[in-house]
Amino acid sequence: MTNVVSLTSISVDKRLAKISGQINQGDCVHLLGPNGAGKSTLLSVIAGITPFDEGSCTLLGNAIATWPLSSLAGIRCMLGQQNYSAFPLQVAEYLSFYATHKANSADVPAIVEAALEVRQFACKPLNTLSGGERQRVELCRVLLQVWPAVTNGKAIILLDEPLQGLDIRHQYALVSLLQTLCARGNTVIMSSHDLALSANYSSHVWLLKEGSIIDSGIPLQVVSKDNLETTFNCHFAISKHNNFLEIQACAPISFHQIW
Repeated sequence: MTNVVSLTSISVDKRLAKISGQINQGDCVHLLGPNGAGKSTLLSVIAGITPFDEGSCTLLGNAIATWPLSSLAGIRCMLGQQNYSAFPLQVAEYLSFYATHKANSADVPAIVEAALEVRQFACKPLNTLSGGERQRVELCRVLLQVWPAVTNGKAIILLDEPLQGLDIRHQYALVSLLQTLCARGNTVIMSSHDLALSANYSSHVWLLKEGSIIDSGIPLQVVSKDNLETTFNCHFAISKHNNFLEIQACAPISFHQIW
């Protein structure tokens, strides 16, 4: 089992506190937690974008700071939450900048197209797309960037709230695609606010709160009523139907005494 990411006592001022953990090749790790828990910062640290104050972070056994940017860009991709374009660049042209799998081509691999369905607006300008359409394009972009590594089962795919803006069909298509890529040996680390989807489509879950890890491990052990209530400060009901975990928040906030 190849270790892909190793974190030891990572601290970032006011954002992360002594984060430690190991992620192996083929893992699909979902980061769960409330707003401000440190999920985005942790992804950015692993990507080599955000420096940390203390601790160590290694990718494939080498300190993240020692990776040449050109080498890092070939194996690691990162989807951030904010993607904006003021220019009327066509989708196909935009994707062609990242399509390293074929020279001067924006051809989308069949498995990616099946999940994200971007060809239907390939000729549209980016700034005319809906939020969900733009998100699908951005997901396609990051996968194209590392597609040679993906086909070899050696990519590290970092996604910050990739389900944001997607309709329900494309949410399930995306998480199924990511599972398939992990089965080939690729490693996925993503943040999410859909607890049920994460519990059912991840290999490991990390629960974060106020910059610290509350618990981590396989979903059935980590996504428990007690852990979720500690992490999110509201009540939960968890049930299982046809091997699918269903998670529901139960009246988390009451305003009767305030109003």
